[in-house]
Amino acid sequence: MKAAVWVREIPDTRDLIGELLGADSMPKWSEWDTRLDPEDLNSLEMALQWKDRYPQLSITALSVGEPKKLDVLRECLYRGVDQAVRLSGESTGGLVGEAQLVAAAVRKLEAQVVFTGVQLNETESGHKGVFLARALGWPVVTYVEAMEEGGLGGPLRLRRAMEQGVELLEAEPPLVVSVGVALLKEDPRAPRSARAKLKLQHKKTPIPQWGSSDLGGLLKQGASAPKILSFRAQPQRDFPARRVDGSSQEELRNMLEELRAQGLLR
Repeated sequence: MKAAVWVREIPDTRDLIGELLGADSMPKWSEWDTRLDPEDLNSLEMALQWKDRYPQLSITALSVGEPKKLDVLRECLYRGVDQAVRLSGESTGGLVGEAQLVAAAVRKLEAQVVFTGVQLNETESGHKGVFLARALGWPVVTYVEAMEEGGLGGPLRLRRAMEQGVELLEAEPPLVVSVGVALLKEDPRAPRSARAKLKLQHKKTPIPQWGSSDLGGLLKQGASAPKILSFRAQPQRDFPARRVDGSSQEELRNMLEELRAQGLLR
């Protein structure tokens, strides 16, 4: 059986320093650091755990476009996927266009299950897996938190968190599995680290690239994605600070009186 994982390189918004917007009010993406989408890492881990149980399972990592600062496909090889393929070609743009390219690659691979993250960092509102399922014409299960035993040559048993509790689903391939956020360290989706042995093995492994000509009639164009025209940053609030000498009773008394006068203390 064959499975695929769709991963993306995204801007790293954890430590933002300096001017982030250009004169046109658009983010200066070339100056941002990048990382492998955390939700995609979770989906990669779920696929690899499935392969741990069934070594005969073949997993291919897919990504669209050339790497900017981090080669996410090589990171997948370092964690144990069987192969990686970089996709390029004309598309309708945005995440919808990427989904169409990935769908064509999935058809070419003849994969039966595709794992991907919910993509929370952008404006798609967790619809990444939905876009891919629509391009493939497959069912999708979203916000999956774990896979139960089984699933090779039969239905997949998937557990997902709902507002009211935990739901256990059974679904037959072909299927898109959209994996949710791992919030706890002991979460079953928490990703494994890259392995030193695989880093040495795949540091210079050639990664094939498939373009429109390689995908042929498998690439089906759909509706175009919305285009972002501008971006307005939320202005940061200014919180003035003043240092108080904690060893001075007079300064502490003045501070308390000031806070009471502002209605912050009784």
